[in-house]
Parts: sequence; structure tokens; C-alpha cells
Amino acid sequence: MPDEGLLIRLDATPASDSWGFVGRVMIGEAEAYRTLRSYATPAEAQQAVQRIVAAALGPLLAGEEWRAIGEATGRTPLREDLGIGLGAHNEPPQNNDPARG
Repeated sequence: MPDEGLLIRLDATPASDSWGFVGRVMIGEAEAYRTLRSYATPAEAQQAVQRIVAAALGPLLAGEEWRAIGEATGRTPLREDLGIGLGAHNEPPQNNDPARG
């Protein structure tokens, strides 16, 4: 296999009991997840697995951003740090406190 990086794919396949379709998360050629429910069409199964992945990744990524901003500022993030409200900015603030190094 050429060095193309790891491919994560969301698709649908017939359910193992032949009653509808399930959504799958494929990492390369390995099946990492399969929906527990089956759906009437492949499109419904794929939409379901997309919602599941989005619901799992969203909070995970938000938590990582929260942690990174907290580490950069040395405190719990404030509204300004998160870019919420008027005068918001997109970059996390830099810690310019000489005592913190």
C-alpha cells in the first residue's frame, strides 16, 4: 500500500441479518464501528453513522481546545479566550507572564 496516510471512511453495508443496512466507520480496511440499529436504506444508515461520529468528535475536540487554552493562559478559559462575544478574537491568548516562564 503506498504511503497515502490513514483513510477514515463512513459508509453503509447490508446488515448481517439481511434486514436493512448499517452504518460503518472504516479505518483503512478495518471496520472500527458498526451501528447497532439497522436502517431501511444505505443513505439513512450513512446519515446515522455521520451523526454518531459528529456527536462523539464534537465534545472531544471542544474539550481539547478548552484544555489547550487553559494551559496557554494558566487559568480556566474566559469568554474572551474562547472568542465569544463582542471584540472576540480567533487565536488563543499567549501567556506573557514572566513569572510563568
